[in-house]
Amino acid sequence: MSSKPNPSVALAEPREGSLIGSGEADVQALPPLSQISNGLTLIGAKSITMGLGFLFWVLAARSFAPRDVGLAAGVVSAMMLCTQLAQLGFGSAFITHFPRFKRRPAALLNTSFTLVAALGAVWAGLFLLFASAAFRQLDVVSAQIDFALLFVIAAVFGTLGILFDQVATALRRGDQALVRNVTFGVGTVGILAALPLVAGGRSAEAVFFPWAVAGAAAAVMGLLQLRRTLPGYRLRPAVDRVLAGELVRAGLPNYALTLAERTPGLMLPVLVAELLSPGANATWYTIWMMAWVVYIVPIQVGMTIFSEVSHDPGSLRRSIRRGALFSLAIGAAGALVLGIGANLLLSILGEHYASGGTAPLRVLLLGFIPLTFVQVYFSSCRARRTLREAIVTGWVSGLASIGAAAAAGISHGLMGMALAWVCVQCATGAWSLWRIRMLSLHALADEKPSESLPMAATPGFK
Repeated sequence: MSSKPNPSVALAEPREGSLIGSGEADVQALPPLSQISNGLTLIGAKSITMGLGFLFWVLAARSFAPRDVGLAAGVVSAMMLCTQLAQLGFGSAFITHFPRFKRRPAALLNTSFTLVAALGAVWAGLFLLFASAAFRQLDVVSAQIDFALLFVIAAVFGTLGILFDQVATALRRGDQALVRNVTFGVGTVGILAALPLVAGGRSAEAVFFPWAVAGAAAAVMGLLQLRRTLPGYRLRPAVDRVLAGELVRAGLPNYALTLAERTPGLMLPVLVAELLSPGANATWYTIWMMAWVVYIVPIQVGMTIFSEVSHDPGSLRRSIRRGALFSLAIGAAGALVLGIGANLLLSILGEHYASGGTAPLRVLLLGFIPLTFVQVYFSSCRARRTLREAIVTGWVSGLASIGAAAAAGISHGLMGMALAWVCVQCATGAWSLWRIRMLSLHALADEKPSESLPMAATPGFK
C-alpha cells in the first residue's frame, strides 16, 4: 500500500482515522434557507453593517478630534487589509469543497479556521513591524503595547469573522451572518458611546478599541451558531496537510483577484494619513465609506452574474446585459441622492468634513459607472474560469490607482486624489467594456452553429 495519499481520493472519501473521518457525522441540524432568502440575508448583512459603520464614524467625529479619528481610520484600514491578506482564498475554497464534506466537515472547518487565524496573527505582526520602521503617523499603533495587542486581536477575530460569513454561505444560513454582523455593528457603536462614561481618554486607541472587542464577541457568537447548526462538531486547532494544500490551490486564483479589487481601497486611507495628515484622512475615510454605499451595487450585481453564468454558461450575454443595466440604473439613483445630499450629510459630522469632503465625494460617486463594467468583466472571467487576464487587469488597475491617487493627493489634496482614482477606473472600465464586447461576440459565435444546423444533423435528433 502506498504511504502517500491521493489528494483526489482524500477529498472524495474521508479517510478512516484521519481528521476528516474522526468523530460522528456532523449532520446539519438547522435546515438551509432557500436560495433567495439566503441571498437576501447575506446582502442585508453587508448593507446593515455599512449603515452601522457610518453611524460609528459619525459618533466618532462628534466625540473626538479629527486627528484622532483620522489615525483610527488609518489603523482600521490597515487591520482590514491584514484580514484580507490572511484569507488566502480559504473562504471561496471552503464553499467549493463543502459539498464533498457535508456529512463530515470537521477537518474542513478545523483546517480553515486554524490557518486563517494563524495568518491573521502573522499579517498583524508584520504590519506592526512595518509601521514602526516606515510610518510617521500610524507608528502609534506599534509604539504602544496595549494598542498593538488590540490590533492583533482585531485582525485575528476580523479574519475569523470573514470566514464565518463564508461558512454561513456554504451552509445556506445567511441569517446567521446577518445576526453576527448586526451584533458587531451595534457593539462597536455601543462601546464607543459608552467609552466617555467609563474612561476619560480620547485618543485614536479609544476609537479603535470597540473594533477589537466587538470583533471578538462576533466571533464567539459565530462559534455558538456553528455548534447549533452542526451539533456534532467541536472546533479544535488542527490542520489536515493534504486538505490544506487542496484549499490553497483552489483559493489562490480568486484570492489574487479579490486582493487586486480590495487592496487600493484599504491602502488609500493609510497613504492619506501618512502623506497628507490624519485630519485629512478623517474626511477621506468618511467620503470613501459613503461612496462605497453606491459601489456595493455593481459588486453585488457582478456576483449575481457570476452565479447565473456558473449555473448556465449559455446565459452569458443575457446575464451581462441585464446585470449592467440594473447596476447602472440603481447606481445612478443612489449616486444622485448622495450627491445632492453630500453637504448636508457631511455637515452632521462637522464643518471640517463638509468643507473638505463634499466636492471629492461627488467626484468619487461618478466611479460607479466604470466600476459597473469592471465588475461585470471580472464576474464573467470568474464564471468562465479565465482568471489570469482578470488578475493582470485588476493588479495593473489597482497599482495605477494607488500611485496616481497618492501623487495627485500630495499636490492637489483630496480633490486631486478623487479625480485621479476615478480617471484610472474610467480607463479600466473602457478596457473592461471592450473585453465584455469580445466575450459576448465569442459567446454569440458559439451559439450560432447549433442554431444553424439542420434538425437532422443535430446530435440526438431522431
